[in-house]
Amino acid sequence: MSVAIFMTFVFSASRSLAATTHDVYIGGVTAGAPLAPGGVVWFNGFSPGTIRITAGDTVKWHLVGGVHTVTSADTFSNGSFTYDSSPLFTPAGALADMGPGKLLAPGSVYELDTSGLATGTYHYFCKIHPGMTGTLVVVAGVSTGTVHATAGWGDSVYAVQAYAPENMTVVRGTIVQWRLANPTEPHSITGPALTWDSSPNFNPPGPPPVLITPGATFNHTFSTAGTFTYLCKVHAYQVGSSWAGMVGTVIVEPSVADTLNTLSAVSYAALAVAVVALLVGIYGLVRKRKP
Repeated sequence: MSVAIFMTFVFSASRSLAATTHDVYIGGVTAGAPLAPGGVVWFNGFSPGTIRITAGDTVKWHLVGGVHTVTSADTFSNGSFTYDSSPLFTPAGALADMGPGKLLAPGSVYELDTSGLATGTYHYFCKIHPGMTGTLVVVAGVSTGTVHATAGWGDSVYAVQAYAPENMTVVRGTIVQWRLANPTEPHSITGPALTWDSSPNFNPPGPPPVLITPGATFNHTFSTAGTFTYLCKVHAYQVGSSWAGMVGTVIVEPSVADTLNTLSAVSYAALAVAVVALLVGIYGLVRKRKP
């Protein structure tokens, strides 16, 4: 019975660590009111700009707006791209080569199965906009996801000085990416005791923070469980021992791998006890059968 329970546990654990699908958005992100009047924040870029996956996961690039490609900067020995959403499109042909079926059109999806990729870092770009780049990091083991947040939104007339979501709960190892949605108002993403900071060179009332252009992003990987309060250096103020204004909280919980490691130790111990009990039982039966 103990062996059966242990095998059930291992099967369940393996299912929980199955390959996952990661979504990347091209040309904009769906925000909705009041982030954007049209429901989308437009920009020539990939969101998230960097994605970390496990070999064997699937990546789906969704084209939100404009016309773009997803083309690996890495090539095979024969000169072909490691992966390319638009192999029929050649930059040398320029506009004459932008026919139907040669480029990703708005609403289309490019899907990549990464089981054939070795672990490592892969850079990719858009053939039409060479400055539009992204990074794909392929690792072995348990994959970590990316959670998206917004740092301020509105315009020069109406500005919201807040993070959305204001509070979030993630698992250990998650990457949180904040994107500035207001084209005119700067903000910073500053962790407790400056342990992580989008604008380390900004000290109020000095020069503006680094997040000054619409679509600019800042990433932080939460590798430790706990509760972390972060703020904007420009729009937060201290009240006693607490902060008010533009403040957010990230609660980091143990990951599936952490839980499995704990449970595995218990399960192996249970298996050892079960094996010993089985051997003792077999020994007892053998002794009883002896004349």
